[in-house]
Amino acid sequence: MGRQLIPAGSQRDDCVMTPLHLARILVKHFKPCNKILEPCKGSGNFVKAIEYEVHVGYSIQTCELSEGQDFFNFEQKVDWIITNPPYSQMRKFIQHSMKVANNIVFLTTINHLWLRARIRDIEAAGFGIKEIVIFETPESFPQSGFQIGAFHLKKNYVGDISFRRLDTRYSNEQTSNPA
Repeated sequence: MGRQLIPAGSQRDDCVMTPLHLARILVKHFKPCNKILEPCKGSGNFVKAIEYEVHVGYSIQTCELSEGQDFFNFEQKVDWIITNPPYSQMRKFIQHSMKVANNIVFLTTINHLWLRARIRDIEAAGFGIKEIVIFETPESFPQSGFQIGAFHLKKNYVGDISFRRLDTRYSNEQTSNPA
């Protein structure tokens, strides 16, 4: 049997690391700035991508449950959250993210966004869906059949939802780091 979308077992079982080249593509696309939080640091690829792609005007904070830093205890205000959250806690992550950030980018299967309760949560918190990008599922991710992508929620956003496909195929340029 293939890998499940959320494997059975402990809460850590749905901890899937984002490939560095994909983190770099998403950071380059969404352009987080100012105070940025990575609430599920994992192996740190979004942090590395921010350090490489964002050249001025930012500070990064992180949380990582395995390091004793629980995102749900984080109360400071930030401008951006960019992460690959645990799918098993998606609603809770969206709710808490909207309390601390003005912009939220989650790498996930797109079906995690379209539940009626989550749409109500987003609207009740004064957020709007600004953009959805889709791309090929990384080989290291569970191959569930659901479309993988990233969505951008923005505080006080009212308008059309931009929808596009990103080319995320691996290339040496995407992962080379001269530093």
